[in-house]
Amino acid sequence: MSFKNKIFCALDFSDLEQTVQFTNKIKNHVGGIKIGLEFFCKNGPAGVERLKEFELPIFLDLKLHDIPNTVTKAFRNLMSLSPAYLTVHLNGGKRMIEGLIEYKKKTKLIGVSMLTSLDQNDLKKSGIMCDEMSYVEKLVKIGTSSGIDGVVSSPKEVKLLRKKFKKLIIITPGIRLPDDDKNDQKRIETPGKAIKNGSSLLIIGRTITKSINPISSIEKIIQNIENAI
Repeated sequence: MSFKNKIFCALDFSDLEQTVQFTNKIKNHVGGIKIGLEFFCKNGPAGVERLKEFELPIFLDLKLHDIPNTVTKAFRNLMSLSPAYLTVHLNGGKRMIEGLIEYKKKTKLIGVSMLTSLDQNDLKKSGIMCDEMSYVEKLVKIGTSSGIDGVVSSPKEVKLLRKKFKKLIIITPGIRLPDDDKNDQKRIETPGKAIKNGSSLLIIGRTITKSINPISSIEKIIQNIENAI
């Protein structure tokens, strides 16, 4: 896999035509695209079908989380879109996750561990009295025992997760180049450090989408990886 293919651009737009135009601009420079709630709540399945025309792998990041029966029915509806990856929250529990395995076909089921906008202080406020790594590892164990293909985890946990879960797909948001703003992310890392530590795929949004020259930013990301490996 080339380093280009490790980069999935997070298309956090609401407008369909803006998303299509931006995807057309970067389509030959990334390994895939990630679309989430902002896009899906505006454009729905029809919007996803439109983006499938680019023939790029689609990471559908909806972070499903509800009672098992509801999530299973929602998941089955989404399978008609055939995304390459689809996310569910690991803290939805073992029964919720296990109910999806038989329906996933070629889609990789990806479990979300701890959002990169949270840190240990947020855990404490929620009454969870353990450190970030311990919390993430417990969630990942629930996921792997339930049949998930991979996890979303901040770059801060990747190295230890890779040691313990060698074959797991590890998808990493919270990626920033050294000069980037953190924005609302708390647990971040550079692209090169994340890949060196064991990330399978990088989810990168604003570094690319807010750039005056998105292609140049992608090239800087690839260079950062090459310099680290």
